[in-house]
Amino acid sequence: MSRVETAMRRQRGFNLIELLIGLTISLMGLAAVSSMMVTFSKKRGAITQTMATQDNGVMALYRLERDISQAGYGLAPLQGCTTVIDGSNSFVPYPVIIGDGGTGVSDTITVKGTNPASGIPGTELIVVSGNTMTTSAYNVRSAVGFTAGDKVVATTLIPSCTLTTVQAVGGVVGAATVSYAPALAASSAAGYLVYFGAPGEFFSRTYAVGATAMTVADYPAYTTNNLVDDVVFLKAQYGLSDTASTNVVTSWVSGSTALNAGNVSRVIAIRVGVVARSAARENEVIDQPNPLPLFPEMADSSGGTDAVTFTIPDTRSRYRAYSTIIPLKNVIWTR
Repeated sequence: MSRVETAMRRQRGFNLIELLIGLTISLMGLAAVSSMMVTFSKKRGAITQTMATQDNGVMALYRLERDISQAGYGLAPLQGCTTVIDGSNSFVPYPVIIGDGGTGVSDTITVKGTNPASGIPGTELIVVSGNTMTTSAYNVRSAVGFTAGDKVVATTLIPSCTLTTVQAVGGVVGAATVSYAPALAASSAAGYLVYFGAPGEFFSRTYAVGATAMTVADYPAYTTNNLVDDVVFLKAQYGLSDTASTNVVTSWVSGSTALNAGNVSRVIAIRVGVVARSAARENEVIDQPNPLPLFPEMADSSGGTDAVTFTIPDTRSRYRAYSTIIPLKNVIWTR
């Protein structure tokens, strides 16, 4: 046998059985890697959905907390007014009003306040020639800070107060006048001229939950706009003290407890919570609490139940609940 023939015999390839065994091992390895990739993709998707849900919930709660914590600024002198009338519009001058949706249904939260650039709260009305206000001018202690176009309310018209617009400012300290429109009846009643600021500096906005998002509607048109996507539930409660002179919450009550002159001065905090949902549904049922706790039961001198939960309607979507307690630090109310 020649050397060439010997070399060719030594270089022969794999036989069929060896190829099948190698192919089987390769396929098993590929299947293991594919299974790992599928598992990783599912976990990554779940994490992405959870993070998106968290982002939406935290953003919604942040927006509510920011506005509610500033509610009531500039409204304290109006606590005797049951209604403030502005042309065809009117509003109750309470800083935070919770519209109770009932069990399992979202509430609405209306937040009000002023943010005048000048920083002045207003001025005292004084009697001049027998009147604190004529049909076209307020007699005021000082007109400093007022300018044409400003929005003001005189408390001589309690309980139904009217928002008017400053037309001109005149006079000196102690005998100053602020002309206004529309015309009102003359009055000699003592009162205060509350400064709402230039147009747009008074805010009244209502938060609610729409079909796919938390919504907001601003005064005066109250046109509804989506604010934070995939927020599906909103609840709020008033934190009441025993008396207007104490600053400890002794009971939490829903918006079904209407605010009035007897209890508005006892509201010292608002408890607010939201539930956010993942944008995409998953192929499998998700292990999560159902119903989902939103408000825990808290000490309540009235002995009532103030815990709130949310029943998850779709077990293949991820839900997260977020809640907080907001002191009404800028609200003097009637104290």
